[in-house]
Formats: sequence, C-alpha cells, structure tokens
Amino acid sequence: MKVLLTGGAGLIGMALRQRLAADGHAVAAVDHTSHGRDDPALLRIDLADAAELQRLMEQHGTTAVVHCGAISGPMMARGRPLDIVATNITGTANVLEAARLAGVARVVFCSSISVYGNAGDVTLGEAMAAHPTSVYGASKTAGEQLVEAFAAEYGLDGVSLRIGRVYGQYRRGNCVIKSMIEDAAAGRETVIPCATDFLYHYVWQGDVSAAILAALSAKTLPSRVYNVGSGAALTMTQIVEIARPLIAGLRVRLVPGADDVSDVQTRFDISRIARELDFRPAYPLARGIAAYASALRERGAGAA
Repeated sequence: MKVLLTGGAGLIGMALRQRLAADGHAVAAVDHTSHGRDDPALLRIDLADAAELQRLMEQHGTTAVVHCGAISGPMMARGRPLDIVATNITGTANVLEAARLAGVARVVFCSSISVYGNAGDVTLGEAMAAHPTSVYGASKTAGEQLVEAFAAEYGLDGVSLRIGRVYGQYRRGNCVIKSMIEDAAAGRETVIPCATDFLYHYVWQGDVSAAILAALSAKTLPSRVYNVGSGAALTMTQIVEIARPLIAGLRVRLVPGADDVSDVQTRFDISRIARELDFRPAYPLARGIAAYASALRERGAGAA
C-alpha cells in the first residue's frame, strides 16, 4: 500500500510509521509540527490546507489514508473549543475531501473512546449512541459522522476506530504509566490522584497500530465503526501492582482525586473487531509496560 498518514509526529503516528515501513508499505507522513524532533522524513502540512493534502496524495499515488492528526485529547486544549473544532472537525473534512478527489481507496479515522462520554455501568458497544462530555469527544463523534457521510454520499470507503487510552514511548500528554517509569528512573515517588474504583482502559501503541493495519488491509469493511482496546478495565491499584515488578525502584502513592478524563466507562466491548477484522490485542498491560520501560531506557526519557 501507499499510505498517507496524518499526525505522523504523534503517539500513534510515530508507532504506525515504523510498523508500516517494516511491513513494506510506502508511507508519506504529515504533521503541522515535528515536536522538536529531527525528523527529515516528516512533511509539514497543516490539516487546514486541503489543496496541499490532495496534491500530496496524488503525487504519492496514495491508495489509503490513516487520519491520526488531531488535537489528541480533552486535556490538550482545554479552554480552546474553537481550536478543537477547527482541527478535529474541519481538518477531518479536509482530509476526507482530499482523499475523495484523489481517488483514495480507503480512509481509516482514529476516533476515541471519548465519544461514549460518562456512560456509567454499561457495556460500551459500537451500537451504543454517542454522548460525549467534552468538545474533544464531540469532535471525534463529528469526525465519525463525516466518515459515514462521505461513504454514503460519495462512496469513499472509510472506517472509524474508537480507541482506548493509548500509552507508548511517543506520548507527550499526561500518562501515569509514563510518569511511573520516568519517576522511578529519577528516584522520585509518583503521586497519582485517583478514585479507588475508577476504571482505566489502557491500550499499547503497538496494538493500536495492528488494529489500524487490520482495518487498512481488510478486503471489505462489514462495519463503519470498531472499538479498539486491550480488553481489560483496571483500577489504578491494579495497574500499580502490575507495574511494580516491571519497573525497578517504583514508588507510588495514590491520593484521593480525579483523573484528567473522569468519564466513568466500565466495560469496553472489542468483540466486533475480533469477529469482523480478525484483530485481537497482543499486549496485556504487563507486556506493554515492559515494552514501554525498555523503549524509554533505550531512547532516553526525554524522547518520550
């Protein structure tokens, strides 16, 4: 495949670039910033520039687009709702229109578990209505609707992946797993505000890359939306106990408080993507934390 990847300097984008290249696919990675990395292969294009996106797709001979480019979480642009709308909604429309005009065969849109909002004690399945509690979650819901509309109106073959809480070595935003690894290496205690019964749906970046590849390579897409996660919902106490034997020198203190994203989401059903696209996560949390700690040791914590 010849893949154009937006958000190529982000957490999912960096991991996916490596995976696509390793599998022999030609990748054109674009982003509006390199986040200070020396990254000569990255093309600096803003999602607002639909004409340039189309030109690049045509020049590259793009057969598939993976759209990861976005303001990447509710905590990343708090107090700036119009920036989220411009980047995540208008930017997604620009990507889809460029793909349509360039004759791209398939678009994979990276959506989020945030579309479900503060769901409570229910199972989050793809047929459940979206009720986002943040402008970020609303922007992802709108992006999914655009993917579905472009498919219905123009025949652009697109799919949205509702992805859980991603962790991995290119994470820039807050992440307790990243904090535990870095604090332990520096001899610091990690203090984590949390509720004892709050559940986290972490998923390793490599599993997300594998799910995207499954969506890219499927001959047909039986559904337009799929949940992507690890299959495990864990409290912070459970996460710390899993991490303790894997992170040398780990010292953690849990204190009363709330997570940055406090939506209560109990069960996350990932059976549809297993059944229809034959994707199953390969990294339970212990394996993911071990891989993360190893990657940070090799790259240095500053490259996280």
